[in-house]
Amino acid sequence: MKNEFKLNLNIRFELIALITIVFLFLFSVRVFAVTVEDMAPSFEIKTMKGNLFKVDDKKGKAPLFLIFWATWCPVCKEEIPKLKEFYSTFNPKGMEFLAINVGINDSEKKMKRYSKKYGMDYPLAFDEGSKITKSFNVMGTPTIIIVDRSGKVRYRDAALPKDLGAHFQSLME
Repeated sequence: MKNEFKLNLNIRFELIALITIVFLFLFSVRVFAVTVEDMAPSFEIKTMKGNLFKVDDKKGKAPLFLIFWATWCPVCKEEIPKLKEFYSTFNPKGMEFLAINVGINDSEKKMKRYSKKYGMDYPLAFDEGSKITKSFNVMGTPTIIIVDRSGKVRYRDAALPKDLGAHFQSLME
């Protein structure tokens, strides 16, 4: 009976320890995630067209629409028509766009073929080594992050914003 009690006590202790470790891991991921009201991390990346995109050059000038995506992501594929619409509507009004391929289980060559196939006319970049993806703590695709002119994150979600037009002017301030 004593051994059985010790065994149950050990199992309970291990279960509590496991739950605590999982909780701490999940909590730590949230602590380091770039969230709404945080300043966007600085980065620079070469676009598919060979231009150097420097986020610091945009601060004070233009809001920034970032989408982290992958060619293997079915939701990302579904969002392409809406992204094209957003780009054609808001880029001429001053919003910068950048679609960053997360670089996980993908290649720059595959990204280029995919973008041609689906007519992705907005700026694209391949995140070699997923450095930018990690700096924003992107955990899934798609992840949309909208940054205002001052560099503050104003939106972060897996879904495209339904009311970007209503909030566009505030992003310009």
